[in-house]
Amino acid sequence: MTYSRITSLILIILLAGCIPQSDNVEVLQAHSDSYAVYLYTELDNNHPSEADNYLTALLDWKMKHDHKSLSFEQSEANTGQIGVDEDQLPALVVKKDGKVIELISGDSGSQDIMNKLENSITVTNKNS
Repeated sequence: MTYSRITSLILIILLAGCIPQSDNVEVLQAHSDSYAVYLYTELDNNHPSEADNYLTALLDWKMKHDHKSLSFEQSEANTGQIGVDEDQLPALVVKKDGKVIELISGDSGSQDIMNKLENSITVTNKNS
């Protein structure tokens, strides 16, 4: 009797270890009338220079266009909620009406990220 309980307990522990765990990510988001911008980064950032490039691009874009009405909010979310795989982080997502218009991820320079962001916002504003 005890042997079967121990075996069952060991099986439960082993199976629990096989279930993929979702991690939390840091979210920096800004909303305007026609679009929303989300920057997703790892909480335990293993690649700080990549995340810095995205943050720099986002802040440079805001300064360049003087978006005074665009305020940023910081929060945390579960990777299962954001629709972006962990291996794509850091990622910058532009949404319109809840639909993804642009997903920028990977190791890119801040200028390249800002150019992609500007292009997607321009297209979003033209279609409004």
